[in-house]
Amino acid sequence: MAGTKNTSIRSYNFFRDAVVAAPGTYAANGPYEFVDPDGTPFQSQTIQVINDVAAFLFFSFDGVNDHGKLLSNEPLTQDFRRERRIWIRGTAGSAYRLWAW
Repeated sequence: MAGTKNTSIRSYNFFRDAVVAAPGTYAANGPYEFVDPDGTPFQSQTIQVINDVAAFLFFSFDGVNDHGKLLSNEPLTQDFRRERRIWIRGTAGSAYRLWAW
């Protein structure tokens, strides 16, 4: 089992610097599965999304319903959010950064 090399605790973390691929639907933009650098899927403890553009971004944890909306250039952090994946939708080409740990 891989990990931090300092302890037996794995270093679960996920980062994505991305843009919305297609406008409108979650089906065209995800899901992003939370997988650590060595390929192990994990359930998040905290999720952070930063909207880097002047357009709205929406996110979903089930790929169907909106679970939140980020205004232009707005950051969002959800502590104690236990999820395994996320979908992002908005205007095509909208840039954002996504972390999960």
